[in-house]
Amino acid sequence: MMQSSEMQANGRRWRWLQNPCLVSPSLMCADLLRLGEDIKALEVAGADALHVDVMDGHYVDNLALGYDLLKQVRDATHLPIDVHLMVEHPESCIERVLAAGADLCIIHSETTRTPLRLLRTIHATGAAAGIAINPATTVESIELLLPLVQMVLVMTVEPGFAGQRLVGFTLEKIEQLAALRASKSMQFTIGVDGAVSQEVVSNAASCGATFFVGGTSGVFLGDGTDFTTAIKGLKQAAKQR
Repeated sequence: MMQSSEMQANGRRWRWLQNPCLVSPSLMCADLLRLGEDIKALEVAGADALHVDVMDGHYVDNLALGYDLLKQVRDATHLPIDVHLMVEHPESCIERVLAAGADLCIIHSETTRTPLRLLRTIHATGAAAGIAINPATTVESIELLLPLVQMVLVMTVEPGFAGQRLVGFTLEKIEQLAALRASKSMQFTIGVDGAVSQEVVSNAASCGATFFVGGTSGVFLGDGTDFTTAIKGLKQAAKQR
């Protein structure tokens, strides 16, 4: 476990995660042929961070954004970048992801035999560390790791693809995590990823979530709604909990 002085030093860099409502648009849902323009538009629209999914085609049946693109995103924005690693053996790529500019790096505990080592590696660079839990992953399975993370990302759909329907029972995990956080005086942020519509944001915020990954259900709506209106709608929904 990290020394308290190191935790305190990094804590200043992690403070952005304590915002009462954060919307992080998922760049895998953006128009990759005009990604630079979309990033600038999302900044103006009020995005609080940018979510980058890295997929290897093994842990999930999809391929997504890589290191070179992550570097270009880092150069293109002042916003924090949260990277969600949906890959087998993340220890083989974690250092490249961190070097490419991740401010928050989120792993799945099922993908590694050494989750503690990975969390320490992330913290050593000053980045925040997170754990994602799939619909079938229990909160109990990650409970011992909670004091070492700054984010728990609750997957409300199966990971790997946009456009899925909400798995309803996943919202119960948010309540469970919020209760654990309060009972043990921990400070990790609870995030939600998957089918994040205004309705889901309202319900998830009521359970204790404050970080919302916006995909095709919330930000990239495909019906002519501009980013400003979409992001504003999600933030208003969070306040109406």
